[in-house]
Amino acid sequence: MRHDRRTSRDSRPDAPRPVFREHSSHEPGPSGSFFIYGRRPVLEALKKGAVISVQIAKSAHGEIINEIVKSAEERQVPVRQVVDMPEPEDVVTQGVTASARPPEVRGDLRDFLECLPKDPLPLILMLDGITDPHNFGAILRTAEGAGVTAVIFRERRQAPVTDTVVKASAGAAYLLPLFHVANLAQTVRLLKDAGLWIVASVGEEGIPAWNYDWDRPATLIVGAEGAGVSDLLLRDADDAVKIPMYGHIESLNVSVATGVLLFEAARKRTQIT
Repeated sequence: MRHDRRTSRDSRPDAPRPVFREHSSHEPGPSGSFFIYGRRPVLEALKKGAVISVQIAKSAHGEIINEIVKSAEERQVPVRQVVDMPEPEDVVTQGVTASARPPEVRGDLRDFLECLPKDPLPLILMLDGITDPHNFGAILRTAEGAGVTAVIFRERRQAPVTDTVVKASAGAAYLLPLFHVANLAQTVRLLKDAGLWIVASVGEEGIPAWNYDWDRPATLIVGAEGAGVSDLLLRDADDAVKIPMYGHIESLNVSVATGVLLFEAARKRTQIT
């Protein structure tokens, strides 16, 4: 039974390689563009029409490389072959880089909420101060894979959407509706008015995630490691869920914990439908 907020509280062989113009190194993109790297992030950005130009190492080959080239040709995006692709510190380009427009981050939720579908049930993710860009990107990757409807995060004390986030998200940052807001508490009230159940992730004193009834339009709030979800948001939440721990470690990395919760919600909803 679905709940109403008003009444309830409860492998293909490689294709021939195309011919490129050769360059000695990758070239910087236009001012304001992102430097993104890695085969999957570049391919997803291409599919979204966000890429300005692509650079591919001469030694790079494989099925995804062929997909990147084909997608770029279809969108008339210039592709350059690079003889020597220097990699910035702590960056593994997988032989592919691109200049791209940043993912779209919207500021007004109202129009989006007015058009929320009823089937499948909406599942929105709210981030309360995720400051590490790698965790932020990993969360976006998991959210997209779990079928999340949208991701909401605050403008301050939160990692912005950068090229590092795009890489860590494996391109999912281009696939999800993203919203930044000035005040999460006000946004929670807006979500409630739209009929969404507010569920906070907590370390203790919550319902085990696999015992929770996810059969409702819901917003899951996750907080930063250490601080967790703020007291103000906890007071406004309808319910709280936890991930029981069975070893000596008391908590999980926030991106891992978010993945557990989102896929448990997805599993329950799949069983229901």
